[in-house]
Amino acid sequence: MSSAEHASSASRPSLAGDAINSTTSSTASSGASSGATAATLPRYQQLVERLKAQMATGKLSAGQRLPSLRRQAAQSGLGLNSVIRAYGELEAAGLIIAEPRAGYRVVPATQAAHAPDDLNGALNGGSQTSPTSSRHPGVGQHGQHGQHGQRESHHRPRAITTLTISDPAWQAMANASDPRLAPLGAAHPELDAPAVRRLYRLARTQLGAHAQHPSAYALPPGSSALRTAIAQHLSHHGHPCDSDALLISQGAQHGMSLLLGQLRAAKGRCRIGVEAPGYFGIVAAIEAQGHQAIAIPARAHQGLDVAALERLLERHDDKTPALTLDALIVTADGHNPLGGQLSTPDRHRLLALAARHAILLVENTTFAELSFDTRHPWLADLAHRHADRPMPALISLGSFSKTLDPRTRCGWLWLSRPEQESPLGLQAMIRARWANGMGDMPWMHAALSELITSGDYGRHVQRMRRCYARRLERLRAHLSAALGDSVWLPPPSGGYLQWCGLPSLEANQLKQLHQDLLNAGIATLPGSLFNAEQSGLRLNAAQLGEEATQNAARPSDEIPRQQDILARLTAHLQKALAQGEG
Repeated sequence: MSSAEHASSASRPSLAGDAINSTTSSTASSGASSGATAATLPRYQQLVERLKAQMATGKLSAGQRLPSLRRQAAQSGLGLNSVIRAYGELEAAGLIIAEPRAGYRVVPATQAAHAPDDLNGALNGGSQTSPTSSRHPGVGQHGQHGQHGQRESHHRPRAITTLTISDPAWQAMANASDPRLAPLGAAHPELDAPAVRRLYRLARTQLGAHAQHPSAYALPPGSSALRTAIAQHLSHHGHPCDSDALLISQGAQHGMSLLLGQLRAAKGRCRIGVEAPGYFGIVAAIEAQGHQAIAIPARAHQGLDVAALERLLERHDDKTPALTLDALIVTADGHNPLGGQLSTPDRHRLLALAARHAILLVENTTFAELSFDTRHPWLADLAHRHADRPMPALISLGSFSKTLDPRTRCGWLWLSRPEQESPLGLQAMIRARWANGMGDMPWMHAALSELITSGDYGRHVQRMRRCYARRLERLRAHLSAALGDSVWLPPPSGGYLQWCGLPSLEANQLKQLHQDLLNAGIATLPGSLFNAEQSGLRLNAAQLGEEATQNAARPSDEIPRQQDILARLTAHLQKALAQGEG
């Protein structure tokens, strides 16, 4: 195994996701045998099934070494990324293990993971954990999984800190929003879209109509027309929602701060579980409200590591007590920054865990509508379907900032329990929202409600899913062709954010790379902002339109020409990686 391959495989988090956990893999297997032919499966999945069959028949025996990534690619005729994905799926299923300087080996069959495949099994406590999760709980120390024999130690929860005004990371966020820089940093969507242009035509019309309105506020819980439009939109797309359970906020971040403030008022300082790596804005909101943020491992492809969380909550160790949490914030779709997506069995399992341990679940759905091929039920959907069973308190957060335009300053909280007596019930939240800004702009509420009711917003989301999928694919193809397996590019489950893992770089080298890119006019966000222990950058493909790869230039002189953004990005990555290897 080459040093580049070793660095890539040793530092890569265990992959688990859309068809990656053992339950989903076995379902795919049975589906292939019961109707679909092997040729209908993606090529990487064909390799997965072929290797599984060889393990089942004994052609690949326990402990046997698999061909290296490059050799397997040559033997199978697949691209290197396809082989990486196939090996990652087998690793996440507990069938193979990556060993430092030894490549991949088959593990004993008795160690394969068998997660519960429905809510009944989870509620009965019948959850068997994956040894793969134990070996690879997320992103290892300095990107080296288990090289020091300490993989299990990463399951210890840790308190994490966030931005301060004097922190260099704060400046990184300011740079990411600087219009003079190529916009590969901040998580802003494509704003040059027909639906966005129509929104502002509607807003101008509504602004004129509201000019003589006696009130300047859309008071909490928000415009009835907008709440009805959002509820109908969500219900039409499989998320049965009642407008009376919605509270309009000024975006998901504002909604997060609002509910965390109410939690502080009701219970005092709480322990809040957050994904690590994970979105730094969530940690900022937790600390601003005086709570403690507790890191829970997250992985590429699967997001929150539910198996690791279960071990933390339910371990029986006299030396190390079980973890206690008051609340847990989870991004089940479009994990930021790794792009992962919780499988449906893991969603069932998470609901059961939260119910058993009386943990408030906060579901962040800001990227959920931009999911690509696989769209799972939201946690709120599953809680609604199984309302006759023990369910945790659950609040879902949504926003138009990632799907439409952050300038709308509009999001919502969807409360599963809107009863008045609860500190987090709708009436108490309405009072808190009124005290925290009185209300919102009625003309924007009216414009948004018309855009949604007309169906233009739903069509916009469908269009942008396809658009972002193409842009991300082009970005990955460009970086992969230029940099090979020296970078790790896990395919996102949706949205437009791409994690660019750089396992050979040390922290100081990544810091220098980030600065060099800024000097070259390119904004990115370093992994340190996301509490990522693996070296890497988060990139935004939303602004990389067709012109980014066709050498066409934008007319504005203030925005760097897209024709050479990728070329400049690649040149600096190549330079940094060459120095890292040296």
